[in-house]
Amino acid sequence: MLFETALGEIGSNVLTHGRPAGTATPIDYALRLDEGTVVASLSDSGSPAHEHLSREMPGHDSEAGRGLAMARSLLDELGYERDGDVNRWRLVKRL
Repeated sequence: MLFETALGEIGSNVLTHGRPAGTATPIDYALRLDEGTVVASLSDSGSPAHEHLSREMPGHDSEAGRGLAMARSLLDELGYERDGDVNRWRLVKRL
């Protein structure tokens, strides 16, 4: 359930912010189970996300900004890189 929650948070961010307005650029997802480790890879062409990665959990009265902080705490690894115009996310959870 921890992996599913993290995937839901990152996945919804990718679906919401991962495609520039007015484009039909694809968003790619891959999910893999390999020897007790589940890995999700997501790629999108939205704006870079570097500035959002280190944000701490917002205050209890905030209605936004929890997704990445939650995912970091739920996963064994949360990877992100900007490759040209593409965001690449890697979510890893050992079962």
